[in-house]
Amino acid sequence: MTSFAEGQAGEALRGPRPVDSAELYRLLVGTVRDYAIFALDADGNVLTWNAGAEQLKGYDASEIIGRHFSIFYPPEEVEAGKPAAELIGAARDGRFEDEGWRVRKDGTRFWANVIVTALRDDQGQVVGFAKVTRDLTERRASEMQAVRLATEAAAREAAEARTVELDALNHQLQEQALELELQAQQAQDLAQELELTNERLEETVAEAESARTAAESSDRFARSILESIADPFVVQDIDWRFRFINARAAEVLGEVENTPHDLIGQIVWEVYPQIVGTKMETLMRRAARERMPIAFEARTSDGTRWSSLYCYPLPDGGLATQWRDITERKRSEEAAHYLARASDVLSASLDYEQTLADLARLVVPELADWCTVDIATDDGGLRQVALAHANPDKVRWAQELSKKYPPDPNGLSGAPSVLRTGKPELYPEISDEMLVASAVDDEYLRIIREVGIRSVIMVPLIAHERTFGVLTLITAESGRRYDETDLGLAMELARRAALAVDNARLHRAELTARVAAERANRAKSEFLAVMSHELRTPLNAISGHAQILEMGLHGPITEGQREALERIGRAQRHLLGLINNVLNLTRIETGRVEYRVTPVLVSSVLADLASLVQPQFAARDITLVSRLPDGRSDSDLHVAVDREKLIQILTNLLGNAAKFTPAGGEVELRLVEAGDAGMVQIQVRDSGPGIPADKLEVVFEPFVQLERSLTTPTEGAGLGLAISRDLARGMGGDLWAESEQGRGATLILSVPRASAPEPQRRQ
Repeated sequence: MTSFAEGQAGEALRGPRPVDSAELYRLLVGTVRDYAIFALDADGNVLTWNAGAEQLKGYDASEIIGRHFSIFYPPEEVEAGKPAAELIGAARDGRFEDEGWRVRKDGTRFWANVIVTALRDDQGQVVGFAKVTRDLTERRASEMQAVRLATEAAAREAAEARTVELDALNHQLQEQALELELQAQQAQDLAQELELTNERLEETVAEAESARTAAESSDRFARSILESIADPFVVQDIDWRFRFINARAAEVLGEVENTPHDLIGQIVWEVYPQIVGTKMETLMRRAARERMPIAFEARTSDGTRWSSLYCYPLPDGGLATQWRDITERKRSEEAAHYLARASDVLSASLDYEQTLADLARLVVPELADWCTVDIATDDGGLRQVALAHANPDKVRWAQELSKKYPPDPNGLSGAPSVLRTGKPELYPEISDEMLVASAVDDEYLRIIREVGIRSVIMVPLIAHERTFGVLTLITAESGRRYDETDLGLAMELARRAALAVDNARLHRAELTARVAAERANRAKSEFLAVMSHELRTPLNAISGHAQILEMGLHGPITEGQREALERIGRAQRHLLGLINNVLNLTRIETGRVEYRVTPVLVSSVLADLASLVQPQFAARDITLVSRLPDGRSDSDLHVAVDREKLIQILTNLLGNAAKFTPAGGEVELRLVEAGDAGMVQIQVRDSGPGIPADKLEVVFEPFVQLERSLTTPTEGAGLGLAISRDLARGMGGDLWAESEQGRGATLILSVPRASAPEPQRRQ
């Protein structure tokens, strides 16, 4: 049996209980105090908070979790949109790094290095960000210390010069001491004095040696600090000669023809003449002249790279310069700027040729020295619709040149090839051999050599998988060379331009179709109006002759003939009603209906309606019931309508109700004061089969007949409700239907209420 001591020993040999890796990582992040490490959600709100974040920023976890991380930025950077830009950069590139001022809870600022990393799910979607912040205030102080150290270096140089002088003096004194020793007998007093002087000189030499040693130590310390700066850092003296180049600067400057070792002692403007006359030279000289630090951004002469520069004047008149490559950030800003402006330009007009010309002018001269846009013709060729250059005279010259030398539609490269294949072409460097290969004749070669083309991008204009044009960007006098990043920007510009052109074309086609449809609709309305008038003439003749026969003016008629004449009369009246409805509809559609709106007494309208519809209701054994609001009479209720048109509407509604109410049923006419201020509702409810919910609007469309019964056919042309709604709306009201299938339908007419007219005074 194992003893207790042996068991304890075994436990010790087996080591500590294993810890879960995720728990270990959480403990590690939570206890780190030199770094603020925390997580953000996709919108930038704080999700986690470690001890380093609490120590660095001064917030407890309970104070900051859930708040937006922009609280850590100075107000001016929040206003400039820097927090959002960091998240956008991290989401785009996966990681974003920056240095700048940040704000603690107590309002104090500190210089920080910030790394933001995008967190993605299995589908690659950004779900949040990890943010690591390090306090670099001391490092920044050390950079400033570099300036002070340069001052000390100048002091050391002066001390060294003084030491040389002292060495020379010491040597001279030693020679004099030898002479004094030979003359010791004659000048004892002078020898003693010289001994004292020699002692003092030795002390001075010792002090000078000590100062030299201290200066060398200080120089080594200063150089170690300057070498530790992560960004390129150089120092020039008052004559603009290189005095110091750190390791990072050596890497950058070593990429050009001169090595860093060769540069020491050379004048910066002679080594890099391309800087002369640029913004960089102007601001560097200003910093040295005005003895003030200057920070600025500058672009290389070939336009390919951007740098952020910091110039610090030195006490001896020289200048220390530190810089950082910011090309990617500037390109992103440039792309966003031009895409935003391009969207504004492309949406400003439906004239797509003018839009493309505006786009070409937009990109010149910052993105290109020349810009052209060509559109495919019906025969497969290209037609130039836009050409832009900063110099209008060159534009006119280039237009004439393009007419004289049109592109070869069958060319294996260039715009025709891009149009055929739908694939972009990038030429970072245009060599003379390429110019010779593309030249049509010697005159053309001479001209394009004079233009001095440096770099070219050609991208297709594609919309809905159809290539219909080519956008071309050309650099010449600017010296800029295009790369893949520029190609991506050009592709996005072309995509947006293509969509704008396609939308403009579709809109133009839609306008053309709409005009044609409106013209056809007017022709239809005019035709129906003419035919309605033409048909009413023979119908009136039929009615007149039938009445003459019925009156016996052409001789006595039998009962059978009289019955036939009555049928002819009913058919004539029905057909005349249909024709009148068509005529009314055409008048409404063409806007030729006149409304004489006056205060109308509702009771008088209901009385006229009763006499008009009573025969129809009696023939079908249908009861008409009128209901008024409780506690009032309609004797003093007025509505603002055209009386004849109100009667026409209500007649249509009651006739429609009678058609769908079975024999022995009931139609209810109800008067309701609506909830809308100043409106009155007249409701007509039948007891028929009702209207399906999906047909409540369909019944108001012209020439629509809705059979609500499978056994009862409906009469008419389906115009009554359409005309009634148009008339109601023409008088400031409305007409709609409510129904539950199987429980009847209610048609609701809403018209404006009117004040009773004042009675006329007797004269």
